Amino acid sequence: MTSPATDTAPDRGVAAALRGSRLFAELPEDDLAALAGGSSTVELAPGELLMAEGSPPEGMYVVLDGELEVSREVGGSEVLLNVCGPGELVGELGIAHRRPRSATVRARTRARVQRIGAEAIDRLLTHPESARALLLAATRRLDREEGLVRQHERMAALGALSAGLLHELNNPASAVQRGAARLRALLLGDDAGEDPLRSLPGAVPVPQDPLARADAERALVDAVTAAGVERAWEDAPRLVRLGVDPAALTTALAALPADRRGPAVRGLTRTAEIRALLEEISAGADQLARIVSGVRPLAYSSDQALTDVDVHASLEQALVLLRHKVPAGVRVVRDLDPRPQVVQGWPADLALVWTNLLDNALAAVDPGGTVTVRTRGEDASVVVDVENTGPPVPPEVIARAFDAFYTTKPVGQGTGLGLATSLAVVAQKHGGRLTLTSEDGVTRARVVLPRRR
Repeated sequence: MTSPATDTAPDRGVAAALRGSRLFAELPEDDLAALAGGSSTVELAPGELLMAEGSPPEGMYVVLDGELEVSREVGGSEVLLNVCGPGELVGELGIAHRRPRSATVRARTRARVQRIGAEAIDRLLTHPESARALLLAATRRLDREEGLVRQHERMAALGALSAGLLHELNNPASAVQRGAARLRALLLGDDAGEDPLRSLPGAVPVPQDPLARADAERALVDAVTAAGVERAWEDAPRLVRLGVDPAALTTALAALPADRRGPAVRGLTRTAEIRALLEEISAGADQLARIVSGVRPLAYSSDQALTDVDVHASLEQALVLLRHKVPAGVRVVRDLDPRPQVVQGWPADLALVWTNLLDNALAAVDPGGTVTVRTRGEDASVVVDVENTGPPVPPEVIARAFDAFYTTKPVGQGTGLGLATSLAVVAQKHGGRLTLTSEDGVTRARVVLPRRR
């Protein structure tokens, strides 16, 4: 690895760039000029290492141009802690604490930073305003980093606990699905036994209008009563729901002995009820299986490696998990690219991103509004938009949306780590981009993921 290129004679704009940082904002001009003259400019190529976790704190840096990624190894995986832009400080924690670097810093884009040595910083701290600014910057950075690390550790612990629960849920769900399928086969198969009315011809549409439904019930009551079957009014509503044609029923009953007509009608309606119950049981088991499938990537996140991820399937899993959070009257619209969209990534991490973005959209949507999930495939990337209708988000909120612990949700309903964690997953682990905009009554979180890492 080549070391970053340095220039011991900073350009004329260095002093002005340093003045843009809060740490140096109150310095007298002479002190600022001396600081700029004693510092050095470091040029970084995209992906180039500026400092490594555990290395000695030889100085700190002010970002002049470009962006830097700050990350830390937690539990064997790299967690993005921050993305720093022009005017921000890097490395002030090590200087303030006089201990090895707590994080690794790489250039996210082509970047230029100004290195300020430890001796110059000691002189800087003789100025109260600068000392206070350094303390504030170090404290905020430490709070952010520790919060993201704790969130990562909590998610890992939750995943370990969920794995056992999913195993226990999956077994009975599978058993119910198999049982319902077998019962349906026994009920409707060739070996179901003799049922003289099972294959009634002439099915008619089920009327939706209450008056039309009442007329249909009356016609069936007349047909059953005319066949000599008692208590016909009890069976008529069920026969209407089955779409039984009165004329076809009259013909079928006439072909049976009188003593078998009543049991045949009861058997027909009973079979219909059993079939409906089986469909309900099967639908419930299928829903439970989809929930288990949606949670499984999160539960087994520590066991997952880089793989091909079906973006549409991953989004559907998140929608299943959050279905209970859809407010009454709110529509969830899918506007998905008709072609399959696959990216190389970590399924659990992307599932967490979709869950966070959808949860925010559902919490912010106007009553009776719309949440839209949109995908678009491009040559080298996949774009995912999660949108919600509602009043525009103020610019000051947009500016801080990705700050750790910043939330607009009521106390107890938000941690302020959802977007910060999502940014870490998208930018650091997948090399993508996550942005938030709000205009014209639509708030949009946009994720751009490269197809290949």
